Amino acid sequence: MLKENSIATLVESIPFDSRHEINTGVEAYSVYENKGIKFNVVDYRDPETGKLYRFVTTLPMTINPGAIAMLYFKRWTIEKTFNNTKSNFKLKFPNNYLW
Repeated sequence: MLKENSIATLVESIPFDSRHEINTGVEAYSVYENKGIKFNVVDYRDPETGKLYRFVTTLPMTINPGAIAMLYFKRWTIEKTFNNTKSNFKLKFPNNYLW
């Protein structure tokens, strides 16, 4: 996720079909640059909560931004649940722990 305080410059918007069902919730798809490195950002507003998420990706621009947002949003939800569970139960895993 792109942090609010990150310093990145908008380079250009990436066109996408906002009417396509897969892109529901996508507000923008853009190329940004920071220190000479370019990356894409999908601005996705969760239709259920209204919360805005900004997902950073280096996936090809040919992939629908809605598909990118869905995958990252699901992953973000799973990781937050795992971290909350780990904190609530005070679980500790070694750094090299693999699932």
